[in-house]
Amino acid sequence: MKDGNKPAGKRKLSLKNIFYHNTFVLAFSFVIALCTWFVMAANSERNDTYTIYDVPIEVSLSAEAEADGLRVFNMSYNTVDLEISGSSLITSKLTAEDFRVTIPLNPTSTKLTGNTLQKLTVPVRAVKNTPLSDYEIVSVSPQEINVEYDRFKEVTLPLEDDVQFSADAGYYPGSPVLSEDSVTISGPESSVNKISRAAVSYKIDAPLRKTEEFSSPIRLYDQNNQELTDLSAMYVSFSVDQVQVSIPILSRKTVPLVVNTVRQPSGFSDSRITIDPAQIDIAGSQEALDAVTEIRLAGAIDFGDLEAAKANSLVMEIPLPAGVRNITNAGENTVNQATVTVNLNGYTQGTVTVPESNIQIVNEPAGKRADLTTRSVELTVVGPQAQVSKLTGDSISLQIDLSNFAGRSGNMEVPLTASISGASGQACWIVGSYTATLTLRDGDSIQAGAEPSGQSSMALVAAPQE
Repeated sequence: MKDGNKPAGKRKLSLKNIFYHNTFVLAFSFVIALCTWFVMAANSERNDTYTIYDVPIEVSLSAEAEADGLRVFNMSYNTVDLEISGSSLITSKLTAEDFRVTIPLNPTSTKLTGNTLQKLTVPVRAVKNTPLSDYEIVSVSPQEINVEYDRFKEVTLPLEDDVQFSADAGYYPGSPVLSEDSVTISGPESSVNKISRAAVSYKIDAPLRKTEEFSSPIRLYDQNNQELTDLSAMYVSFSVDQVQVSIPILSRKTVPLVVNTVRQPSGFSDSRITIDPAQIDIAGSQEALDAVTEIRLAGAIDFGDLEAAKANSLVMEIPLPAGVRNITNAGENTVNQATVTVNLNGYTQGTVTVPESNIQIVNEPAGKRADLTTRSVELTVVGPQAQVSKLTGDSISLQIDLSNFAGRSGNMEVPLTASISGASGQACWIVGSYTATLTLRDGDSIQAGAEPSGQSSMALVAAPQE
């Protein structure tokens, strides 16, 4: 018979169909699980070595060293590598946090002189820092390290300005503004003792035409003003590493100084009035400078105070408009005052008597009557000799204004104002202040228009007495 005619029950089991047989798959899985268990059990009982890298080192100071302010500022190594042995199921899970590595430091402070760091070789100790115990620390690498130690010291120094720069023509450089006024430096006592000053040193070669801002490191100098450059070997730290610097650059302008005068005759030449300094330099924004064409001194020159026989000089303050600064210096000091001198060479001083007929009362209060008691007034006059010599009392008018005397009666002393008429009034002035006496009593009202309400002054006014 042909094979194709064999009975179905006589077929052979095909290998390619064996994994589809449930009984075989169950048996095969059991065998694989049993083998895996034997392998894991064997591995769990086997001890392997394992390396933990870069475990940080801690410094363990003795109580005496800590009380003496000692600190370690440098170590030849900051981490170690640990070789451990134990079950791989445990060691493979360990990290650097599971260990504590320390170096003991218990030196005597007698070697510390404040001039140099001390060096010491110390052993490294490693202990477990985990409740797991089924492993051992086999070795530590390195087993000892070198340390540098000293007392800790801290000092605060003012920050000095060593910025070198210049401003272009027509501009004014302000003082550099530092973002910090001081810096705190800390580190080994021997290093800090070498530091004498701290500064922001910077150099700008090109002349500046606008405000400059930049960041600059802090530089340290010793007592010989030599820069300490190898700061990394000194192990010092700063409270601030960089300082922001701003250099304000302002526009500048030269403006004249002028002075106000009181009772100056119209014929008196302004060239006889000199101001020292005649001008000052100011700085500010361009907008602020454009608004300033001159600066008037504080106060005024009162010709009523000038006498021919005296040195007529007066010191006055120089006020500044808003938004500008005075940059005129005399030596190290800013010029904030000016001396005004009135040249009276060729002028003389004389006395003139004004008769009662040249004394006028104006603004007499309603219902009041004023009777002048003064019959004449003697005045001091200053002017060119030719004018003073021919000046008479008829050329001078005196006036009494009673506007502020409405509520008063009786005898009183009242101030006089004076004016000089003609050519003499353009060249001469009256020195000093003068008064007259009168009696103010109740009486018939003055007819409207009977007395003038006022009189214009052609030149000078004598100020009231104090």
